[in-house]
Amino acid sequence: MDSAPADAPVAIGGRLDPATILGGYRHGTYPMPAATAADIEVNHALYEDSVASGATVVLDSPLPDPYALVWWSPDPRPVIPYGGLAKARSLMKLLRNRLTWTTTANQDFARVLAECRRDRVPEWLTTELCEGMMVLNELGWAHSVEVWEDDELVGGAIGIGAGEVFVLDTCFHRRSNASKVALLDMEHRLAGAGVTLLDVEWDSDRSRRLGAGPLPRHEFLATLARGSDPIPLAGGVEPARRLGFLRTPG
Repeated sequence: MDSAPADAPVAIGGRLDPATILGGYRHGTYPMPAATAADIEVNHALYEDSVASGATVVLDSPLPDPYALVWWSPDPRPVIPYGGLAKARSLMKLLRNRLTWTTTANQDFARVLAECRRDRVPEWLTTELCEGMMVLNELGWAHSVEVWEDDELVGGAIGIGAGEVFVLDTCFHRRSNASKVALLDMEHRLAGAGVTLLDVEWDSDRSRRLGAGPLPRHEFLATLARGSDPIPLAGGVEPARRLGFLRTPG
């Protein structure tokens, strides 16, 4: 991975079966399938030079066009030390004093995934990727958190991890702050699981607001290599209010 591009896909092509998806995550790469022909053409325009130079590897693939699936491993990697997810004072106050939500884990993975997929542009959560993630949830690798307002699902998050690294893969909200609560709940439910890093995959203003900072790829991969077992997520119905008493270390 030392010679892999920092800001282009490390590979194109391959498959989206559950074993390949999991293998990608366990080796520090994640898939971004193209949902439309237009998306595939964009990938051609952006990455053909990297492929031609040999920097981006072309994987054996059953796909008619390998540019329909790209694999990323950015350098540096945006990560949050475990426990360091941002805990804004205003949100903590809302949780303690006003929000009456409850949270669950892995109660409705399929529905959270569908909500995360809805209205996303570009649509990287394709049907094939979602089917693979469903299998990984059944096998204990991928997890969901649900945020409920009475019986209504108002937010949620999906994550997947191995060893010391847990990926905060995607989230959604149907009420203000519900996705933030889902992520906080997910972090809290990982307590005692041995997680040291939360991987947010993409650097962005939002990821920085969550508390992410850059980690050189070789350091990220070294942390990832220290463990390979699936990461458990504590279950049960919990009051979201309990999260309002959390503090960011330091």
